[in-house]
Amino acid sequence: MNGWVLPERYRGTPLLVFSSFLFAVMALCTRLLAGRLSPGQVASGRFLIGLVFLAIYFPALGRKPRYGRLSLWALRGVFGGAAVYLYFIAIDRMTVGPAVMLNACWPIYAAIIGWLFLGERVTGPLLGGLALTTLGAGLVMWSSMAGGASLSLGLGAWAGMGSAVLGGAAVVVVRALRHDTDSATVFFSFCLFGLLFSLPFAVQDWRPLGWDVVLPLLGVGLTSVAAQMTFTYAFGYVTAVAGGVATQLTPAFSWVMGALLLSEPVSPLAVTGALVCVGGVLWGTGVVGRLLAPASRPTV
Repeated sequence: MNGWVLPERYRGTPLLVFSSFLFAVMALCTRLLAGRLSPGQVASGRFLIGLVFLAIYFPALGRKPRYGRLSLWALRGVFGGAAVYLYFIAIDRMTVGPAVMLNACWPIYAAIIGWLFLGERVTGPLLGGLALTTLGAGLVMWSSMAGGASLSLGLGAWAGMGSAVLGGAAVVVVRALRHDTDSATVFFSFCLFGLLFSLPFAVQDWRPLGWDVVLPLLGVGLTSVAAQMTFTYAFGYVTAVAGGVATQLTPAFSWVMGALLLSEPVSPLAVTGALVCVGGVLWGTGVVGRLLAPASRPTV
């Protein structure tokens, strides 16, 4: 035997749901740092922690990075690193609700880019599920906005939309690269080029570090490691659009944790959005279709 292997039925959507939860924890930690550290510092800390993890991971397992196509490997890091930095700008400049809502639109761009460059088929149920989950995510995050906040097209809004476009491109590159390499090597690209991209911005807007930011920053970095490794591995078993449907649970998870841990108000609109989001995931991933399909009768 070659060791324990995760059963195939758990390798795709279930892992993406788990990674969505971890990304929500990361967003919660990032929110705690907004205004205390610059976006460049938060992003650099996230990527540096990832590189420290990989410096232990590869020697511990006796492995070396398997780069595959170097051009795609580098593009994954550039797109992903820039997307994270812009996402942190959006959280810093706006309330977390509209920032997450704008970033959560990345599956739309992933679907378009995947269709253009990978020839991936976009089915009706997937599009319907994507529309429902995007609507649900928007309702959830809109309901959690502070009173009087507006979704004006300032730097934060533009950064949020830019992070969605670059995030969609990064996911498509992961899908194209996944069978030529492994999740750890893809994550290495993400951390390396992400750090190179965000470090100049961190130096430019450096803010004093205190002990009060250590735990949230570690939370950002460690949950990012677990979420990104799981996310990359899972995308070897789903299309970009199907994966995008599942990961739309992140806004719903973020709302639940915000309500429980940060005492954010719970409104009927938020509950409705969460239900729509979950329903969209079930529809887009085919769960509803399988439940509604007539049971096959045994032949005599």
